[in-house]
Amino acid sequence: MNITLTLHCPNCQRAKIKKNGRKACGKQNYLCKNCFRQFIGDHALTYKGCHSGLIKRILLMLVCGIGIRDISEIQEVSVRKVLSVLVNSHYVLTPLKSYYEALEVDEFRTYVGNKGKKYWLIYAYERKGGEIVAYVWGKRDLRTAKRLREKLIKLDVSFGCICRG
Repeated sequence: MNITLTLHCPNCQRAKIKKNGRKACGKQNYLCKNCFRQFIGDHALTYKGCHSGLIKRILLMLVCGIGIRDISEIQEVSVRKVLSVLVNSHYVLTPLKSYYEALEVDEFRTYVGNKGKKYWLIYAYERKGGEIVAYVWGKRDLRTAKRLREKLIKLDVSFGCICRG
């Protein structure tokens, strides 16, 4: 049984393609004769970040309280992919309780574009239940911490104390 795949350029969708050497990782490189874009033909087959259902699985794992690095290892995608799913989701956290005895605050740093553009995900969670109560994106400064506190107030969440995680 022979399986034939017709490659199309991801840029212009034309089928005028020729082989153009190999990448350093050993994968076949292709060149579009129309727009001269280079690409790897089996990228959609080998890269797990574009598979269907991945976004839903990542969001489910985030809601269950699994860490960002753990999700990237389990799903075999980059941390950046997990963070982009989190940022682009329209999921709104709704706290399970209105009062927490103690909340812990932790942060996660990532880069956007280059290492000069650092962004922080700062979140409040309850250690006992593993519930993430609220989160904000921003710089690692007092303004972002105040935005997290304002978000907790907006969600009508009261707490006994806040600790650093």
